[in-house]
Amino acid sequence: MNLNSSKYVEEIQLLQVDRYLPEKVRTYIEENYYAKVNQQAELDYAARNEDFIANPLQHVALYSDHGVVHVRDVARNILVVLEAIHGVLIPQREPLWFDFMKGYGIIIVYNHDMGMLDFSAFGRAMHPEFVTQEVFSPAFDQVIDTIWTENCGNVSWRLINLADQGALTEDPKLVLREMVSMGVAHSKSKVPIEVLNNPQQLRQVMRQIATVNLHHLYHQQQVTKAENKLAQAKNSLQEQLKIEKLEIALLQVKSTQAEFLKQGTSPRNERIDQYYSDFEKQAFSWLVCDHPETQALIVDVSDTIRALRAADALRQRGTVYKTSGGYQIFVDQNTAKAIYALQKGSGELFLLEAANPLNAGEANIASSELTANGDLRISFNRGSFSNQDAAQRAAYNLAVVIDDIQRDIIDTFSRPANANDVIKKSENIEILLENTDDNLDFAEAVQTELGKIASEIGLKSRVVPSLKNIDPEERDRYLIAKELDWSLEQKQKILLRVSQSGHKIQNIDPLKAFTDVYLSVLKEGETLIKAGSPPGFVYIPMGIGLVSNPLGGYQPQGVKPWIPLGNIRVIRGDQQEATITAEQQLELLIIPKEIYLKYWHNTYNAEEFSQQILRIYAEDNLQELEQIFNILRQVALIDKTLDDTEVDFIQQLLGSYRINYSTEEVREKLLTGEDSDFVSLRQSVLDYLSLDPPYFQVGRLRDLLNLLVKVDEEISVEESLILSELNNLLDSYLADETIPKQYKVLIIPTTSEQNQGIRTLFPTAPKVENPWGKAYLCGSFYSKEYANMILQRYRNLNFYAILEDEEYSA
Repeated sequence: MNLNSSKYVEEIQLLQVDRYLPEKVRTYIEENYYAKVNQQAELDYAARNEDFIANPLQHVALYSDHGVVHVRDVARNILVVLEAIHGVLIPQREPLWFDFMKGYGIIIVYNHDMGMLDFSAFGRAMHPEFVTQEVFSPAFDQVIDTIWTENCGNVSWRLINLADQGALTEDPKLVLREMVSMGVAHSKSKVPIEVLNNPQQLRQVMRQIATVNLHHLYHQQQVTKAENKLAQAKNSLQEQLKIEKLEIALLQVKSTQAEFLKQGTSPRNERIDQYYSDFEKQAFSWLVCDHPETQALIVDVSDTIRALRAADALRQRGTVYKTSGGYQIFVDQNTAKAIYALQKGSGELFLLEAANPLNAGEANIASSELTANGDLRISFNRGSFSNQDAAQRAAYNLAVVIDDIQRDIIDTFSRPANANDVIKKSENIEILLENTDDNLDFAEAVQTELGKIASEIGLKSRVVPSLKNIDPEERDRYLIAKELDWSLEQKQKILLRVSQSGHKIQNIDPLKAFTDVYLSVLKEGETLIKAGSPPGFVYIPMGIGLVSNPLGGYQPQGVKPWIPLGNIRVIRGDQQEATITAEQQLELLIIPKEIYLKYWHNTYNAEEFSQQILRIYAEDNLQELEQIFNILRQVALIDKTLDDTEVDFIQQLLGSYRINYSTEEVREKLLTGEDSDFVSLRQSVLDYLSLDPPYFQVGRLRDLLNLLVKVDEEISVEESLILSELNNLLDSYLADETIPKQYKVLIIPTTSEQNQGIRTLFPTAPKVENPWGKAYLCGSFYSKEYANMILQRYRNLNFYAILEDEEYSA
């Protein structure tokens, strides 16, 4: 099987769903509820329906999908949403309870739209309440039994433990059924957010939904809805004609209700009584229990319902957008209207156009998701249309859909004013509108239309770079990366470092250049960019550890920090030419291609390049001279004597760099600074080598050291010792593969006081195991004579010191 195929990905995602809900329960619900939605929506079936023929555009068959694919999509989505909101829009949980929320979430996802199998006006309106009453019916007994016995999502285990603690006074299995019945709360109109936030009100609402006959409830809701519309019209001083129409509508629904009541249907859902011995006392009583553990359960349940609402609002749309009958819905680029592709079972295809803004807008949504920062990010399939009118209509249609989505999301995460346990408040959720590659002005047009619908929504939204046509792994890395909260000074320092890598930073505005730039951590072994991947992001590594493996047979090479990566593919608009992987963990900046091209892309002209090269090489030479001068100074003074010939030698070296000092000036500089000793001199050379100087420069230093020691024609013992060690250090750097033998000085503590003393003197010395027990590695040296000198120093301090592999007796 193709591991990249959509079929394979879907099966992997279903395995995640089946982890929390047994396959037999999932398939039972799919076959008995959602598959029937799909069946009734097929053209061969719907065409026999008078309502469909009379007004197909208003028929459920052309609604967005509420069948099997939809419920699977929302089930997969709720797991993604929970991960995104965890610790951001909902409080952080312990892993056990967070896993409980995933299990409970999958369960209520699978019942939230079961009622859509009734295509009538009544069925559509009451499909949320149908969930509750269906769960309290014999048809669902087997489902509840399986969820209970198989402990899906550890829900049963938690309820049993609560009962054992005295936190639940009701039958735990009955509490499970009540929790499952709360799939009705996916509807914000049937369970408003203020009810979800108030357990006492939530209990009252759930008890009413469970006990009142759905038809009685429906007619009462229709009357209440008509009364509210009329009251709003009067309060807002609407035109008298509209008020009169609303008064007539209210009389009509009241008349319809009166006709229904004449039938004498019982107002009570009598099936509920078989589950309770005392409904008034028992039903949903856990929602008003004050036990701390039960209170925690209530919060987990309500936050899982929030995740369900968000997962449903962020359902798949766009290219895969279809109706329950499997008809594809897409946008006409000439008109920006929705087109339905209806197909008979025998194959004939009919294209039906509609001016419905909601469906047309949904068909142009490429993705909608919650980011790691708790913001709503939305992308579009296209922004280019054949004429300005169509583009304007498309922007309006999208604004209608985005307004609908954002109201679901922002309303869902609203909490009581006194709640202070959430990192991000719902009013701080931003709406991020991705640019479209084919029309960079389109997202701004959508934002303008949003502002017309509601000014506060327009203010909450902003246009962000497009992430379309980007490698999925790179896109995912960006979306979970950390948003920068750097000061202007920090940004300027970063730009300075980047400039030292060769990138031209003149005219780069740090306030704009870091817009939508995120900070990410790349772990050891991860691939940053794959060869052949499309232009996406530009990366700036902030440390060493990356390796580039180019195409075309070229050799791998290490990547230096602060040099932009992936910018070549972005600039030329072509595929990546090398695979970049991490050999160790490091931090890096991620710059979207749009931001890079707009604010970072900066090239030199010939004159600027020549000036820059001259300056850089001059700085390199000065840096090289400063380091080499310091090392030569320490070598010249290692024997505590500064000979005239040594001064002359160093004076000539300075002259080769076009720095002319008199003999006395050179002598004064050589005598200025810290005293020279073996340890500090060796460390100076190590510091120099840690900068990865060019090989020719290191070879030159080696020759200079040997010439300096011999220039006075007298080599002291100190000079001989240090020269041997330094030659080996430099040779090891210059060696291609052969590394000279090293002599390791180990100190073995003989008392606890010595152990403490060693840790104080050598805080970073690693512990090693040897035949004598635990020891500290206090240095590795290339010269045996030099190592013996260091060894004797430690022995003089009364430490038990040895050379590795050398026999020693105290």
